Amino acid sequence: MKKKKTNKTSMPPLAAYLLTFLALTACSEQRGVVVKEAKGQQVQQETGDMGKQPWMLDIEEATIANPHYRNTQWTGEHLQLVLMSLKPNEEIDLEVHRNIDQFIRIEQGEALVRMGKSEKELSFERTVSDDWVILIPAGYYHHIRNTGNTELKLYSIYTPAEHPAGTVHRTYEKARQHLDEHN
Repeated sequence: MKKKKTNKTSMPPLAAYLLTFLALTACSEQRGVVVKEAKGQQVQQETGDMGKQPWMLDIEEATIANPHYRNTQWTGEHLQLVLMSLKPNEEIDLEVHRNIDQFIRIEQGEALVRMGKSEKELSFERTVSDDWVILIPAGYYHHIRNTGNTELKLYSIYTPAEHPAGTVHRTYEKARQHLDEHN
């Protein structure tokens, strides 16, 4: 049996384990495993940001079950999937993504969507509800407010990614605080 070569400058296994543990726990969410039935088969779904590896999930079920204002599920090189849950009267503040196209699907709830080429002129205004899709071109200002009496459950796909991998904002207030700290 060959003796394994070791590099004297490498980190001891326990230290490497602890650093990995600390890195994972520093994120707002840790990965976990959910086992569910899908068309007669057991399917294992991991939770947390599963980006840069093949992955699948029941998007409707995950979106409706998501309790967090913002919950990044998958971040790749050119695409990002984010689940969101807005309480009645909460909003996605007026924003613009200069180089990012955005796809939003409403799974549950009602919302007012406003968009425009300038923040002072949001000429596109529509009410949306379950099963509607909102397509936001790069460079358009947009604002979404939950106008219903229940939580607004949606998912968003950004191309390319908008948020750091693993981002979780448990509440609207935490999302605002994060934005204020980083702008």
